[in-house]
Amino acid sequence: MPTFTIITVCLNIASTIKRTCESIVNQTFQDFQWIVVDGASTDGTLDILKEYSSRIDILISEPDKGIYNAMNKGIKHATGEYINFMNGGDEFYDNNVLKNVFHKGLDFDIVYGDSCHIYKNENQIITTTPEFTAYDLYYYYHLTHASCFIKTSVQQQYMFNEKMIIAADREFFSKVFQIGCSFKKTDIIISKFHRDGISCLNNDLKNKEDECIKHKYFKSMYYKEHSPKLYHLYEFLSNSIKYPRYFFGWVKRLIVKQKA
Repeated sequence: MPTFTIITVCLNIASTIKRTCESIVNQTFQDFQWIVVDGASTDGTLDILKEYSSRIDILISEPDKGIYNAMNKGIKHATGEYINFMNGGDEFYDNNVLKNVFHKGLDFDIVYGDSCHIYKNENQIITTTPEFTAYDLYYYYHLTHASCFIKTSVQQQYMFNEKMIIAADREFFSKVFQIGCSFKKTDIIISKFHRDGISCLNNDLKNKEDECIKHKYFKSMYYKEHSPKLYHLYEFLSNSIKYPRYFFGWVKRLIVKQKA
């Protein structure tokens, strides 16, 4: 079993796929499986990928139903201990990323690090990812999936929600956080994330999906932000279910109040 599975999803990005491939094949740590899922590109992307055929373990090229459908295809074929998504156009920060992550230790369900965000004007900003908390997941969500290594057994159990167009990765991390998966923050800058993808260009859809995720996985925080009355009702019902004595105490106080 290889240590890592690197999954690259791409479609018609002949102008940028080479930098992704080069950042993968030039890693000084080569104990990884590389899966490429191409959405039946017609612009020369496949010709470039064929230049790396000796290193690509699995190449799938066929129409898909969106990026998360393509990522799920790759997940199904993963045999490494941990999965990293280095999708077309993005790249590892330097040639020692996999070696450094391996030597830092991988005894957690999800290991994540920092990202270098590159904008159209070539400005680069290093985004430092904070320790993982419900507060950060709800209000900020700093994770970049290219800067995460996810235990394959976890990722294969909880596939991406293909009904979502942009935010299925945020939903995945929210879900596994709530069920108690372990997270480890490393100080390594893992990826260069080029901010020209769909999640950066369609803010309205992204915001809509983000709101659905917040409501589904962080109801208490969502109601507190949007509806104080619902928040108090939700907290009351949650506490009553978790702690029956809380409910009976409330009934007792209500009876005493009515008698007064």
